[in-house]
Amino acid sequence: MKKKFYCLLFFLSFFVFAKAQPTEMAKAQPTGIFSCIFWGKPTTRSVMYAPWGNFEEQNATQSLVRVVYGSLSRKCAYYGQGNIKFYQRRNYTELELDLMKDKSEAEKAIFFSELNFSTIAGETKEFIILFSPTKDLNSYRTYLLPFDQKEIPWGSYKLFSQFNETLYVAVGTKKFSLESGKSIILHSKDFDGRSRERMIIYRKEKGNFKETASQSFGINDRQRGIFFVTVKKGKAQVVPMVESKRPIEQAIGYNSKPRTIEVEKQEIKSLVPVGNF
Repeated sequence: MKKKFYCLLFFLSFFVFAKAQPTEMAKAQPTGIFSCIFWGKPTTRSVMYAPWGNFEEQNATQSLVRVVYGSLSRKCAYYGQGNIKFYQRRNYTELELDLMKDKSEAEKAIFFSELNFSTIAGETKEFIILFSPTKDLNSYRTYLLPFDQKEIPWGSYKLFSQFNETLYVAVGTKKFSLESGKSIILHSKDFDGRSRERMIIYRKEKGNFKETASQSFGINDRQRGIFFVTVKKGKAQVVPMVESKRPIEQAIGYNSKPRTIEVEKQEIKSLVPVGNF
């Protein structure tokens, strides 16, 4: 009987460990911290993802993110090891909702887009996710734009040009050229005594400099961002991706729990032998 008793203790301790495990795992370091933005076409949507990468599992935690064009979403935390998948809630009629009342959120959702993501052991990647519509506008491609604080610390802005020719930039007393596919970091410390600055971008036409775009930005150590210079109808356009400093604890999905293991009391009871040990 002693042998049965120790076997039972081992069995029960396994399930206690399984139930306690999620709490410990929830304190783990995120593999990714990101914000989202729509690119190319003015769009506003709410999308869902699973912070632990297990959206389709019955007991998965699912987080909702509001994504717009021209402004970064709230920060999101990700603890998964593989690609990040996004979903949307379907628009059901009242009758359909009544018929699906017993369905899980995953069963009610439709796939939206997927980001190729790989982890680095012991590191948390910081990035921006761009949702860009396909030509038929029926689906979205997803791109990762690095947004590491080591490269773009607080109080700094990265100016990146996708324009197909060299541009010329004036910011305060600073003037420089910016080649296509190249970038430069603007530091707030370079503009001491100013609370706000205006960046003017020029094109060179027939030997003359012609203003083609501009962008104002705050100078303080509580903001940072990327100014993406792209092409729209043959002209330069600045797409600002700026974030304000907030505690990481406010990120969507931060410290969320992964899939839990529920143990039915009846199952355990049926395994306990009747009588004395």
